[in-house]
Amino acid sequence: MRAPTSAIVAALFAVAAIRPAYSHPHEFVEMWTEVQMDGTKATAMRYRWRFDEFFSAYALEPADPDGDGKVEQAEIEKVHAQILTNIQPIDYFTRFEEKSLQPKLGTATPLATRLVGRQLEIEFTVPFQSPVDLSEKQLVYAIYDNEFYIAMNHSVDDIAVQIKGAAKGCSSKMEEANPDEDVREFASSLGKDESGGQDLGINFAEWVVISCK
Repeated sequence: MRAPTSAIVAALFAVAAIRPAYSHPHEFVEMWTEVQMDGTKATAMRYRWRFDEFFSAYALEPADPDGDGKVEQAEIEKVHAQILTNIQPIDYFTRFEEKSLQPKLGTATPLATRLVGRQLEIEFTVPFQSPVDLSEKQLVYAIYDNEFYIAMNHSVDDIAVQIKGAAKGCSSKMEEANPDEDVREFASSLGKDESGGQDLGINFAEWVVISCK
């Protein structure tokens, strides 16, 4: 069974709802990420997340009590602030590869909140507590839910992964996930109240490599 401390949707968004889903993942996030740099030093990360329509409706339900679909901007921003507060203890789902630089994340600052059709989209930045220098070592990160309750994937467009303010010779690339078929089948077999364990999500993680030659 899914452990209380791993109830990602509750921890992430504080939305209490029963969802008619019967396999993993249950929620979907389309992502864009940007590493902000000063020459060869990485100083912060900028995130843009777009949630699926089903989750967006539940997340915004408290802000739309009459169900007319009209939500005040101030109410959407409250949802954004709550999301950031709830995911700060898990570093905004961000992990750094073991042999990579290991920046410590600060507190997120919300940048923008909007509805794209019926989908909630948020943008925020997270500063590094101290800059990390990529002149001799790479920065390798992934953004994913450990249990794969939420699928978090970069957009297919060509600006999904970027670097800003980098020195000449710095570059970024994304390594797509390639889970084994048996892992895919196992994930699909899980019911909505079942956990695949704390290491399922890493099989579906997209790793971004930032390097400076």
